[in-house]
Amino acid sequence: MPRSAGLTSRERVRRALRGDAVDRPPFAVWRHFYPDENEGAERLAGTTIAFTTRHRLDIVKYNPRAHYHAEPWGTAYRYAGAARPTLVRYAVRRPDDWRKIGRKPVSAPAFRELLDGLRRVRVALPDVPLLATIFTPLGVLERLGGKERLLADLRARPDAVLAALDAVAETFAALARACVETADGIFLATTSWAQRDTLDQGEYARFGRPFDLRVLAGARGAALNVLHVCGPNARVVELARYDVTAVSWNPRLAGNPNLAAFQGATADRGAIGGLSDAALLARSPAAARREIAEGLAQTRGRRWLAAGGCTIPPESRPEAIDAARDALASRDQIKTSP
Repeated sequence: MPRSAGLTSRERVRRALRGDAVDRPPFAVWRHFYPDENEGAERLAGTTIAFTTRHRLDIVKYNPRAHYHAEPWGTAYRYAGAARPTLVRYAVRRPDDWRKIGRKPVSAPAFRELLDGLRRVRVALPDVPLLATIFTPLGVLERLGGKERLLADLRARPDAVLAALDAVAETFAALARACVETADGIFLATTSWAQRDTLDQGEYARFGRPFDLRVLAGARGAALNVLHVCGPNARVVELARYDVTAVSWNPRLAGNPNLAAFQGATADRGAIGGLSDAALLARSPAAARREIAEGLAQTRGRRWLAAGGCTIPPESRPEAIDAARDALASRDQIKTSP
């Protein structure tokens, strides 16, 4: 990808997230590509590379099918054209099945496919930071048995669920180590489990945090580890204490800090987000430009990577994506505060 004002995307992201001067704040969005994500690493990597190049994105958050996390244990989904895949079966169908969840090797087919895709993107886009998507262990267990079953069983059968979390954390810590041999870091996503109305503080301290940290430990030393805290009313600032470079979240959802509040509460974490789905779906690009202006006003272009609040809708308008990026690029050189 070409340089802009002498900076590669990697240089721009690194400097921006630590608060140094940049030519413009970096920009990225990511989405699912149905059914390409189920057609092998070559197909998905090619689509990802084309999307990144088309929109001149500053980060590749490599987005494999979400259920890759659970495939090694037997969860299966069905694809039908460009529609979202539908569940065929969960690996965990009875409470006793949690005891059957053991550690899986990095050589599992779904994991090999992920690593192959990362290598293909790295070769094609050597100067663009590359992140490997990994769910937190609670997010993986949801893909193994469903949210309702997991919620019920972690309260009624905590020992069985903790044993499964242990095996899954070991599995994905090893996968994280393998990923960062190629990628710049991991994008650790909490899915809905860090929302305050899903688990209380004590439950997250027992079933969430220790296992999140074990996965992050697998990527220790990577240049760009990102925590994504999903959904509304989420533990964004609390989990920003994790050893990550930046936190991704949706500042526009109820109960979440906006960009300014996050930066005020965290001295050394980059902020990733600021664009709503509505702005990216709007017929007019004015909404995307307006949200970029709001983000610049809140952050002064400092410690901020402009992005969607999560995976953007597949129907997002290319014109809106480009308008958001251009609203950043059209500014004069931004001098950030020390």
